[in-house]
Amino acid sequence: MLKDVLREINNSNGFSKSIIGKKLNISEGMVEDLINQLIRMNYLNEDKGSPTCETTCGSCAYAKNCNTTPVKIYKVTEKGKILLKNI
Repeated sequence: MLKDVLREINNSNGFSKSIIGKKLNISEGMVEDLINQLIRMNYLNEDKGSPTCETTCGSCAYAKNCNTTPVKIYKVTEKGKILLKNI
């Protein structure tokens, strides 16, 4: 199941935990747990953004949500890519 979640994240430009859950027939809470495991195992990196953003708001895709909703960005690590390649 870890590999399935990792593959879904890797194959998408943006994702929703609820959509991954529905696609894999697991709960959103389970998706969250699996993502946390993938981070701990160094297959996935989480970037919570910077509280002192240096990007001008006019060029930022998240300007409407700035300071109201933090945007988490997940990236598959090289270790994760190797795992996916060996499936």
